[in-house]
Amino acid sequence: VGCGTKPYKKLFEPYITSYFGLEYSPESGFRGNAADFCGDAAKLPMADECVDTILCTEVMEHIHDPESTIKEFARVLRPGGTIITTAPFVYPIHDKYDFFRYSPDGLAAIMKRYGLEIETVKPLSGTAVTLALMFNMYWFEIGFIWTKWLYPIGLVLRPLLWILCLFVNAVGGMFEKILPSNHMAFNHLTIARKI
Repeated sequence: VGCGTKPYKKLFEPYITSYFGLEYSPESGFRGNAADFCGDAAKLPMADECVDTILCTEVMEHIHDPESTIKEFARVLRPGGTIITTAPFVYPIHDKYDFFRYSPDGLAAIMKRYGLEIETVKPLSGTAVTLALMFNMYWFEIGFIWTKWLYPIGLVLRPLLWILCLFVNAVGGMFEKILPSNHMAFNHLTIARKI
């Protein structure tokens, strides 16, 4: 769900018999899409209990009705099937259809309401890496994007900005090891199974 260009297809292709990608419209997706069909994730054109796994990464924040969408996921998932999601918690708005942020147990709470058993809720970064990411995104926005006032200077200083980003990432990673903290992850992985 929200397949984009199907970037993970080659990773799991040897383990599956079929893969159906959904996008909201033929024009959706950051770099286009390779969807097999288009439509609303809360109204999947599929039979009850017909899929073994649902992969939905970096999409839930763009869905205007997450409750109905998770309910629909539970409907089409076979018993014993798995839902794998990632969704942001601390991350900038990045699209005009960007509605929600999810705390560690945000999606898990919705999934439980529809009979899904939570197997994993895992932060995908610690606080230090999140802060490093946010700082680097700030620099990227003001110095790299051509519509911003600093772009001409950023074009000239681009090698220095890349070095600054590398340094900030290294410091964030170092602090992550020295002073671990997961209370402000930029993203969370939630895996649930249909009982």
